[in-house]
Amino acid sequence: MWALAVIATVTTISAAGVVQFAAARRQTDIHRNRIEADWLARAGCELAAGRLLANPGGYAGETVTPIPASKVKITVRQDEKQMNVYRIESEARFPDNERDVVVHTERRTLKRVEGPQGVRLESVAGEQN
Repeated sequence: MWALAVIATVTTISAAGVVQFAAARRQTDIHRNRIEADWLARAGCELAAGRLLANPGGYAGETVTPIPASKVKITVRQDEKQMNVYRIESEARFPDNERDVVVHTERRTLKRVEGPQGVRLESVAGEQN
């Protein structure tokens, strides 16, 4: 009888440990996915900035898959009130093929400036996310 009580106690403690481990693993995965989605959204803004530097004409954005199981949708709109000002929105989904997808959106407003030293982009103050 004593052996059964010990086995039952050990089994209960082991089961609780497995549940705690699984919960910690899930939280770690969610945290990793949030960080990955954040960086993917930032990368989408950088990709759009590079396209605007090279040739802004007609660039309205794109959807890219920088790494497996990811999706970054970039939208670029030219400001109607100000010339050479572009609003960039980058929405990243990671992992795109699982049920626990994390979505993160970055927004930037950039002004394309052409000068004697070349073309550059300037951030418009107070317009970022």
